[in-house]
Amino acid sequence: MVSLGSYQALSVDSLVYVISAQLAIFLSPIYLAGIRNLKLKHKYPYMAYKINNTFGTLLVTLADGTIDTATTDLTLIGKGYAGFGESLNENLVKLLENFNNTSAPSNKIQGQLWFDKTNLQLNVYTGAKFKPVGSPTTSTSAPANAVLGDLWFDTTNEQLYVYSGSSFTLIGPTTVTGSGVTQFTTDTVQDNTGVNRSILKMVTNDAVVGVVSNIAFTPSSTATNAAALIAAGFSSVAQGVQLSSTVSSAKFRGTATDSDALGGVAAANYLRANANDTTTGTLGVINDSGVTIGAGSDVTMAMDSDDFVITNTTLNKDIVFKVNDGGVSTEALRIQGTTGRIENLTVGNLTVDGTNTIMNTTTLSVEDNIIELNRNVSNNAGMPSFSGLKVNRGETSSATEQDLYWVWDETFADDGTTIFGNAGGAWTAFKSGGGDDELSAATLVDIRANIVHATSTAAQYADLAERYATDVPVEVGDVVVLGGSEEITKCIQEFDDAVFGVVSDSPAYLMNANAGNNDTHPMIALKGRVFVKVRGTGKAGDRIVSAFNGEAKVADITKCTAFNVLGRIINDKYNEETQLTECVIGVK
Repeated sequence: MVSLGSYQALSVDSLVYVISAQLAIFLSPIYLAGIRNLKLKHKYPYMAYKINNTFGTLLVTLADGTIDTATTDLTLIGKGYAGFGESLNENLVKLLENFNNTSAPSNKIQGQLWFDKTNLQLNVYTGAKFKPVGSPTTSTSAPANAVLGDLWFDTTNEQLYVYSGSSFTLIGPTTVTGSGVTQFTTDTVQDNTGVNRSILKMVTNDAVVGVVSNIAFTPSSTATNAAALIAAGFSSVAQGVQLSSTVSSAKFRGTATDSDALGGVAAANYLRANANDTTTGTLGVINDSGVTIGAGSDVTMAMDSDDFVITNTTLNKDIVFKVNDGGVSTEALRIQGTTGRIENLTVGNLTVDGTNTIMNTTTLSVEDNIIELNRNVSNNAGMPSFSGLKVNRGETSSATEQDLYWVWDETFADDGTTIFGNAGGAWTAFKSGGGDDELSAATLVDIRANIVHATSTAAQYADLAERYATDVPVEVGDVVVLGGSEEITKCIQEFDDAVFGVVSDSPAYLMNANAGNNDTHPMIALKGRVFVKVRGTGKAGDRIVSAFNGEAKVADITKCTAFNVLGRIINDKYNEETQLTECVIGVK
């Protein structure tokens, strides 16, 4: 071997080259042996790379020693490709600069970013187009393929729109460019005492035609905004709505509901004689005959022995009271001329004082959403035992004609079957017990319905379960299969394709509930969120399969099938010991 002293006059690069050559000569036997070992090690060919996207779809299959530049805008490198370093580094640069270019990438995929070098704008590919990130689309026409919340700036009219999901809605400004401002605007002007006043201006084609103010004031002649307001026709600002004095023939058009004066005379001082009218004074008819209405004197309003009497003098004709209900004349009360009875009575806040209120009617319709009972009860001590509805079915002793009740039973106490207890009572369906007090010995009856929508006492849990007979004792969290000497048995093998369910503690819904107890017929969770005996560690989302002795374990995904997967772990599990772990089962 040549000493380094022989090469003192060489440059550093040359020296490195000489040392490398010497090492190559020295190590050549080792190198050749390594080549022989490498050939033996790779006796069998490489497997091609299968490149998938984020959600598992195959993008391309890469053969050994090749690259792919057509599938995406990155260079995908196959196993054993010699020049991988340059391609890998270029990929990193492209990702770092977000494919910075004047034109969009040609092999784009959904979710890809592109920095538009021309417009200095970051875009994301939606699957249909590149969409600007964090800024509106600027164009002369509404963009296609918009999604909810997209912004578009109309460059022609200089207006901003937002996409509602079906169309673009204008945000503002309300007027297009070049047409002048037409809108309500706020302004702050200084009055002649130096105090700033907030006003609302009505602007049409850049002209102020009206001002709204909550206080009267005189604008300052020196302040800029105030001087502009004076020039617009508001030398003084009145409280309320005021029109500009510079707008020709500026008036309120339409029908006014009120006016301060008419011709300079207070409107309250006028009473018209040729039309219907009102007065703030007292209109009196100073005689007991009162007022007659109708072309045939059909109705009279008179006094009779100090009683006020309204009479329909036309034979067998009704007296009808009507109201204007939202612009519709609506009958509120009718007194029949043939019977003297009241019909079609519409009552709000009706109070009936008496022992009994009897309504002889075929159908009782109540539009109110709440019917209040026991309104006189001020505390629990005054609450009666039963409050509700009674259905009278006859007066014989036949069981089918017993009276029926749907009542609030204040005496009902917690029977131990509910989560929150029933110490405050419960809604109950009874049939009468007979005697003067029909509810003294009442018995329960069934309530039948097609579908009952209610909150179950076990609704705080989240699994669907059914009772099955077991041939061995099982515990909560045990994994079971169908079979054995009974209906189910504890699972005793790994990756069992016959895995069926998990022993549940408190299911949200229990089927076949009366089949037995938890010892003979345990509740088997078939689907949902439940605690499972899991052995070993696992991450949230990992698939679980059966293990030995009724346990489960995290499985290698390559060994999972649609038959042996029990479910998935919900949260990470860090210890190796078997413990009850929250999982969702029935999810493959």
